[in-house]
Amino acid sequence: MRVAGPVLGALRVGRFRDWYRFRYVKLRASGRIEAESIPALDLPFRLRMSPGSKLRLGRGVSFRPGFSADLEQSGQLEVGDGTAFNVGCWIGVTTRVTIGSHCLIGPMVTVTDGNHSFDRIGEPIWGQGLQTREIEIGSDVWIGAKATIINSVGDGAVIGANAVVTHPIPANAVAVGAPARVVRMRGEGRRP
Repeated sequence: MRVAGPVLGALRVGRFRDWYRFRYVKLRASGRIEAESIPALDLPFRLRMSPGSKLRLGRGVSFRPGFSADLEQSGQLEVGDGTAFNVGCWIGVTTRVTIGSHCLIGPMVTVTDGNHSFDRIGEPIWGQGLQTREIEIGSDVWIGAKATIINSVGDGAVIGANAVVTHPIPANAVAVGAPARVVRMRGEGRRP
């Protein structure tokens, strides 16, 4: 029995499990999936794709339990090398969402490129269509727990927990609050 651990480790059971899970996801998807390597997938993992949508993953991408994504119409989601999604993240794509390399996406983060239109009083909101924009999250970005991203974030930025990004955040900025505002730049040190 003491031999089982090293033997199973040598067989890389975890990588086989990831291969099997990823293969299952690809077979069920209506859209196109491309990956430079097999991602690490923890269950539950939910991916809903419309025909014509596309998911592209770089090397070493990992998904913790509860990841969910909806790719509508011809939506495209691109994730760079080494990006990690923590538990319970959701991504909604109607146009295009790009996430760079080596990003840390905290627990229960929401990223979406569309908002419902709601200005016509007397007409149900669900029937008024969407306002969409392409979202680009740069490389080496850290997004804190429960943040909501509905606009772009520059390379090296840090988004605080529970922040709501409604306007573009510049590279290397530290942004917090709802709506998110830049409180300092990385490398400046903390303000008193």
